[in-house]
Amino acid sequence: METLSPPHHDDLLLARLSAPPDLREGSECLAYWRQRRRRLPWYRLGARREASRMIVEWERRVRAALIYQRGVPITTRLDGAKLVAAVHLRRWTQRAGAALAVAGALFVLVPVAIAVDILVHLF
Repeated sequence: METLSPPHHDDLLLARLSAPPDLREGSECLAYWRQRRRRLPWYRLGARREASRMIVEWERRVRAALIYQRGVPITTRLDGAKLVAAVHLRRWTQRAGAALAVAGALFVLVPVAIAVDILVHLF
């Protein structure tokens, strides 16, 4: 009869690393990388790129922790959800703002172009 050997140290380490983080820890890391990205000057391109990649990675991990971690206080869960939702809301408002700016520019420029065309044809 074969005896079951205990899991290898590497297997335990891989399982722990691939598991979602503690929600509180993940939220703190996500907040850190967002603040770091905001504080970096525009010319630190490599550092800003790293911070952006880390933000995406920690958002993914916090979302996983929100789904899979049980027994977390509701305030911690709401803070994590707020952090993850904030980026989507910010992206949506930026896109909506750009669309409104384009629509506003067209609303102003099209009548001006028509008026200029009419004036050119009259004279």
